[in-house]
Amino acid sequence: MASTAKLFTPARVTQALSHPDAGPRIVFFSGGSALKETSQALVRYTHRSVHLVTPFDSGGSSAALRRYFAMPAVGDLRCRLMALADHSWAGVAELHDVLAYRLPCNANTVHNQQELCALARGEHPLMIRITEALRSAVCPFVQYFAQAIGQDFDLGGASVGNMVLAAGYMQHERCFN
Repeated sequence: MASTAKLFTPARVTQALSHPDAGPRIVFFSGGSALKETSQALVRYTHRSVHLVTPFDSGGSSAALRRYFAMPAVGDLRCRLMALADHSWAGVAELHDVLAYRLPCNANTVHNQQELCALARGEHPLMIRITEALRSAVCPFVQYFAQAIGQDFDLGGASVGNMVLAAGYMQHERCFN
């Protein structure tokens, strides 16, 4: 009679919860939002997961950046990174709010440009809520992005997290490393 092994016994789950750095190794192939809830829950059990996220997002802010800058789409990557973020660290929840924020779709161009400038200067209400250390890390990327776009770039619906990733990509010689 063949025996069957249980991968997730109660003891193994308890061990993973107390030592996620030694948790199971898992590989995921997907888009960014497909496993959002799974990724958020997974962080409690393992820090040894590998996520291969496709750079082909064709919607909204990510698609606009992809077309404008001839770069891979970053929206799914942003979504997965935010899902995997450790929210137990001080300030991460507030940083999450900044990176998840989208400029209004229905606002006029001047309003969105003013809001982008406030974000870049660290004066936007969401930026004021994050720590000075996090603000000084994020603002330069938003500033770089603001300088990289032209007047023809439509900021309606633009995600701040996508802006940060796009700026980092461009600043690092079009490399995500």
